[in-house]
Amino acid sequence: MKRLLWMLGAAILLLSGDALNLRAATTCKTEDYKGVYAFYTAGAFAQLPPEAALVQGPFSQAGTFESDGQGNLVIESTPSFNGFITTATSIATYTITPECIITYSLILPPPLPVPSTFTGILSLGVQQATVMVTDPPGTVVVGEHVKQDLRFCGVGDFSGAYQIDIGGNITQPKERAALFHRLGRLVSDGAGNFSATSVATYGGRIAQESFSGTYDVSARCFVTLKYVGAGQENMTITGALGGHGEIAMVMVASPGWAVSGFLRAQQQ
Repeated sequence: MKRLLWMLGAAILLLSGDALNLRAATTCKTEDYKGVYAFYTAGAFAQLPPEAALVQGPFSQAGTFESDGQGNLVIESTPSFNGFITTATSIATYTITPECIITYSLILPPPLPVPSTFTGILSLGVQQATVMVTDPPGTVVVGEHVKQDLRFCGVGDFSGAYQIDIGGNITQPKERAALFHRLGRLVSDGAGNFSATSVATYGGRIAQESFSGTYDVSARCFVTLKYVGAGQENMTITGALGGHGEIAMVMVASPGWAVSGFLRAQQQ
C-alpha cells in the first residue's frame, strides 16, 4: 500500500511539473521578444484609399526586423506592390499579452503610407509567429517570421537540400497575369551555386520545371538567388535566413511578380 501511495505521489508531482511547464510555455513577455527575425508576407490589398489606388492588388514582401524587447522594432524589407518592386525601412511598435498575442502598429512602406495594424500569435518560445493585417479594412495579408540565430553569414550558411514553397500572383505582362504557386526541391552546394526541380501552377496550368543558377549570402544573412526562368527572363529570389540557416524567408524580386514563401532545409 505504501509503495502504491509513493508511486501515486510521484506521478502527481511529475504531472504537476508538466502542467507548470505548459503554463510557463504559454506566457509571453515584451522583454522576451528581442533580436533579429526573418519574415515574409503575402496577400492582397483589395480596397485602399484613393491616393493609394495605384498599388491596390497583390502584395508580397520579405526581409528582417529587429526588436529591442521594449516594444519597438525596425523593419528592412523588399516589398512588391502589384508587381512593383521597391525597398523600404520602417519603424513599428508592438505589444504582447501574457497569452502570446502580439499586435504591431506601423505605417506601411511607400508608396503606400497607410497606418496599419498586424495581429498574430507567437509560438515556440517567441521564436516564431504567424500574423495578419487587421487594419485597414479590405486587406488580406498574412505573414510568418522566425528568429535569426546566425550572425556574419556567408555562402556556406545556405547549403544542402531545401523544400521550395512559394506562391502569390504574377501581375505583368497582362497576358500572363495569374495566380502562381511552386513546390519543389532546391540543392545548394554551399559555394554559390544551386539547382532545383519543381512543379508550378500558372493560373491552373501545371508545369514541371528544372533550373539552376547562382546565389550569394551577405554578412547580414540576406540570401539572393539568380537564375534564368522558363521565359528566358532573369529571375531573382531574395530574403533572409532564419534559425541557424535551416530556413530562408523569401520573395521573388523580379518586376511583375508578387510571390513569397520559404525555402526550408529537408534535414537539420
